[in-house]
Amino acid sequence: MTPAERKSRIEKLLTSLNIPYIDHLPLIEESETRVRIPQEIAKRILVLMYLYYVSIKSHDRNNVIVFLKEQILWDDVSSHEKELFAKDLTVQEQINISWRKEAIWLLLWAINKVDILELPVEQVSISEIFERIPGFMEDTKEYVESATGRTIPEIVDLADLTYRLHWAIRHTELNGPLALNVNSSIVQERHNAINWLTYYEDDWDEIRTDR
Repeated sequence: MTPAERKSRIEKLLTSLNIPYIDHLPLIEESETRVRIPQEIAKRILVLMYLYYVSIKSHDRNNVIVFLKEQILWDDVSSHEKELFAKDLTVQEQINISWRKEAIWLLLWAINKVDILELPVEQVSISEIFERIPGFMEDTKEYVESATGRTIPEIVDLADLTYRLHWAIRHTELNGPLALNVNSSIVQERHNAINWLTYYEDDWDEIRTDR
């Protein structure tokens, strides 16, 4: 599929959902897209999940940090995440971490742990995520090493759709009054995840969603 064909197909989907779009948003080229290896994606999922756990069970913080180091996962924790692991979190920080489950769900899809990624309407339940990762404090080596990735065309399809959905949300927030049948916070988290997945920035902390 050419970038123009992909754009046309996604615009038809947006039209069917009564979601606005503009014609001149840039195309995403498959030939220019790099995707992180499945093992790196699996490690990012685990880091995000253990940060989520610590945000709820702060008394286990030190045990989790020791576990991540034993599992050779601590180097995959970003600088900002290391700060979060080490401190008493504010309510807003806990909320922000909780929303990361939507990024996790996309990343699980990217390593074939989720069959179909539905439109970003309903929040994923944390129990659905738990079903797709190793048990608490269980060895993660096999999970990481056995991870398999989606194809680049699948990743680019999702990147293009997410980019156009996020534009529509921002456009509607600025111009109103149309109400979109998608969850803006889910789209934001998915956009962060897909941009990390495709190397928009190298560092998780530096990911932007301007494309």
